[in-house]
Amino acid sequence: MAAGRVLALLVLAAAAGPTAMAQPGPEPTSAPTQTGPMLLDRMPPAVYEALAASRSRQVAIRDLRWRTPTVRVAFNGGSEALYALIEATAQEWTQGGRLQLSFKDASGRYRKWSENDTRPSADIRIGFFTDPDRDGYWSSVGVMARDLRADEATMNYGGFVALLGPNYPRPDSPTWRASYSRSAVLHEFGHALGLAHEHFHPKCQADLKLDEAIASLVRSQGWSSVTAQYNLDAAFYFREMARRTTAPASYTPATDRSSVMMYSFPDSFYRSASQSPCKPASPGGHATALSPGDRQFYLANYSRIP
Repeated sequence: MAAGRVLALLVLAAAAGPTAMAQPGPEPTSAPTQTGPMLLDRMPPAVYEALAASRSRQVAIRDLRWRTPTVRVAFNGGSEALYALIEATAQEWTQGGRLQLSFKDASGRYRKWSENDTRPSADIRIGFFTDPDRDGYWSSVGVMARDLRADEATMNYGGFVALLGPNYPRPDSPTWRASYSRSAVLHEFGHALGLAHEHFHPKCQADLKLDEAIASLVRSQGWSSVTAQYNLDAAFYFREMARRTTAPASYTPATDRSSVMMYSFPDSFYRSASQSPCKPASPGGHATALSPGDRQFYLANYSRIP
């Protein structure tokens, strides 16, 4: 397994039991801008509480990986050009493995879901909600998506419609490939495949000033204390996610500073400042492509489907 991979291989549960890609509009002449990137993983309290109390607590399973060769994805809001951009980016995760992400129905149309649904239209349900209760970029982790109601999103990209449209960049354009938005899509689909944060690695946890970082994000981003701990404190995360299983977390010897699952923090959050082993390798502070370690995670866990 590649250096630095932190797997969420303990966390869970479950109850027993093509047409051509739509073409985006003309490519913008400059990269989309926003005033300070929206932080990843601002999971709404209601979603967090639903997962924490989910039926998946009742029957422990080995881990969070999907056990089916096809995971269906559906959208609520947005446009086909935006769907094509997300699809092309997310599919980078599944190259060479057995699990595939399906974004279109049998007729070749992008799959949709509705807040009126009573049965799940897809395994991963993407929204673009910007209301206070659901705004942000976030995703449930692996098969925990099944524990949310059929009328709820399991992944959200709040602000993507306004930030990227109406003339969406092409998936292969330099504009998109260098963007924070692309990094967000890769990051959240990493969670959807069952991957935890890279800064949960013990070496990162030892170097992070957790109390200071958590307090800062609560103040500056409006996160609840629980949301901040869930995203920064590995002990809290794994305790919350695995109350009923004794399976250990799986770590590798070194951190992967190029992983899309690595957060970028101010140097002041690290005990070793700019020399931290957890400081992202990218000069921009966020990875815009899957690292070899990210790729190896997928291949190690999805080369075969039980």
